[in-house]
Amino acid sequence: MSLMKKFTHGGNIYKVAKEYGMEEEKILDFSANINPLGPSPLAVENIINNLSLQQCYPDPDYCELRNEISKYLNVASDYIIVGNGATELIYLFFRSMRPRKVLIPVPTFSEYERAARLAGCEICYLPLNEEDGFSLSPQRLVQNLEGVSALVLCNPNNPTGVVLPRNEVEEVVKFCNRRGILVLIDEAFMEFVQEMDCLTAIDLLDEFRNVMVVRAFTKFFGMPGVRLGYGITKSAEILEGIRSFKEPWSVNVLAAVAGVAALKDEDYIQKSKAIIQRERKYLLEELSKIGWLKPFETKANFILIKILDENISSSDLRMKLIPHGILIRDASNFVGLSDRFIRVAVKDRRSNDILISALKRCREETQ
Repeated sequence: MSLMKKFTHGGNIYKVAKEYGMEEEKILDFSANINPLGPSPLAVENIINNLSLQQCYPDPDYCELRNEISKYLNVASDYIIVGNGATELIYLFFRSMRPRKVLIPVPTFSEYERAARLAGCEICYLPLNEEDGFSLSPQRLVQNLEGVSALVLCNPNNPTGVVLPRNEVEEVVKFCNRRGILVLIDEAFMEFVQEMDCLTAIDLLDEFRNVMVVRAFTKFFGMPGVRLGYGITKSAEILEGIRSFKEPWSVNVLAAVAGVAALKDEDYIQKSKAIIQRERKYLLEELSKIGWLKPFETKANFILIKILDENISSSDLRMKLIPHGILIRDASNFVGLSDRFIRVAVKDRRSNDILISALKRCREETQ
């Protein structure tokens, strides 16, 4: 794939609103996988109460934020590095470590490829099979690691929502460790997973120094505009490499105070887990009743859907839903997916019902 290819994402309501003369706040955005509760009330309050900090430089070491993440994860703060979203840390990982050849199971988040290519890495794809529900076996994975310098795992994977069990992640990490292969694990959606504590790879970091786990406040904590993420690794080489390339003060003071407050908001955290668990089940059940759609099982806060009607492409369906005030993710530009796939976020019950009704009407409108 050429570097000239445009990498696109969900969440661009600004462009849609401008093109269709719609008000941004009236668009139901199912294209971005954000917590339907929005940001933590404590995080918003902390931003407002600390607006005067704009006149100050951020703490270059982000001690308070890293200490709060440390308590949240039960990991020493020395092993935590914060960034302007997890995306910054992904780019810095490749830029600093310069792996020669990178294996990326696809379909997955496109920024892994872009970050690796900009760092001069060779990309090798491992296509996931639709027939297997886009699952990834560790056996098949290790069979494709010959000559590879770094492996990227998105867990749960975006856009499929599939989770690789912890024992299988450990099997892969152990194999990579023996071969000197770096492993970048993106857990941006892990907090939406019901069995998170049993599935996260963070507790593997004690034993393995070839791994870095990244997370973000973007999805679960509902703060995509704040741009805040963090990485965890016990590899001095990875930490020092990223720090050597990282620009100072890339996380602003308001993002830092928002992150501290969000991690302390236990009521918000529990409510978020409950609504996603309930609405994910509901949305999967309702989508399954629509005969021309095939939703795939998911552990995350989004659902990958295959369009079974050959007369409707993912682009067609996206366009048909916009006049209904709904924006979905056309998933055809994910490597490994065709123009038969879309992705929708799990939102609140009212929004989910509006989506279901609109999907049914869209089919009727084409008949």
